[in-house]
Amino acid sequence: MQEMVRDAIQAVTGAAHGADERAIDGCSIPTYAVPLRSFALGFARMATGTGFAPVRSKAAKRLLSACMAEPFFVAGTGRADVALMEAAPGRIFAKGGAEGVYCAALPELGLGIALKCNDGAGRAAEAMVAAVISKLLHADEILAAKLIELANAPIESRVGAKVGQLRPTAELN
Repeated sequence: MQEMVRDAIQAVTGAAHGADERAIDGCSIPTYAVPLRSFALGFARMATGTGFAPVRSKAAKRLLSACMAEPFFVAGTGRADVALMEAAPGRIFAKGGAEGVYCAALPELGLGIALKCNDGAGRAAEAMVAAVISKLLHADEILAAKLIELANAPIESRVGAKVGQLRPTAELN
């Protein structure tokens, strides 16, 4: 079974998934070192079905549609993945990963996005991906404004007091 999953992920990303690229992550499951470019390609392929045989293309579109229809089940309460997908139902698929990695797919543009915040901070990666998506979907001014709001999220203390704000660099904002 593990080999079948590995082979499927390798077909989606185009990246090698051999023993030399494998480690065990904090969830105790095998994980693979994959270049960001390959993640972006995989997310674009999942969004469009391009580069897949008809059966895999249909399955990829069905999977992404299900995730976008029920974003809560992708990430859970209070997560940026959910907020991004809920900002534009059916138009954005987003998924955060470990160590500041964030990926997204924009089916209407046929694009996949993959980025990594160098210090591994998830909050910063969330701001970055929201800003990038807002630039890509700029033609929808209302959505772009909503995404910029997500990219510039307040930082609150444990008692709910606003103590700061996340914001992407000027190049992204």
